[in-house]
Amino acid sequence: MKRRLPIILSLTALVIAVAGITPLGEAARDATQVVRFARNADKVDGIHASKSPKPGRLLALNSARKFPASVMSGLSGLETVSQASAQDSATPKVLVLNCPAGKRPIASAYRVTGGAPANIAVTESYPSSASQWTIRAVEQNAVGSWALTGYVFCVAGT
Repeated sequence: MKRRLPIILSLTALVIAVAGITPLGEAARDATQVVRFARNADKVDGIHASKSPKPGRLLALNSARKFPASVMSGLSGLETVSQASAQDSATPKVLVLNCPAGKRPIASAYRVTGGAPANIAVTESYPSSASQWTIRAVEQNAVGSWALTGYVFCVAGT
């Protein structure tokens, strides 16, 4: 029996090695990966997901692929405000865009026209108060006459 034990162990190792390259062995390997995935199914980059809003957790979308209404309730009454600077060679150009009463800025955009827009740099774009957004642009190289147009997106709520 003592002489047969090494032979039995060797044959077992050979069967396991051969099974690893067969469809059965590959299926076993794939099942291990599925189990490993299932343990992390509620995480994105290590952050847990949640069905309801909770601090420190990602919020899952509903069946319509939208956030629940409770999440979006603070963002109603979207309104876009725009303002353009003079079309001239003055630099810098600074726009201060004001949201309507009772609304606050959440984002902005800008557009450079005339001259050579590639030579114009927007150096600042930020909420300058609870109801204003400021955008500042300068010429990097003299381009002649140009204009800066700013857009601010305002919403109602707190």
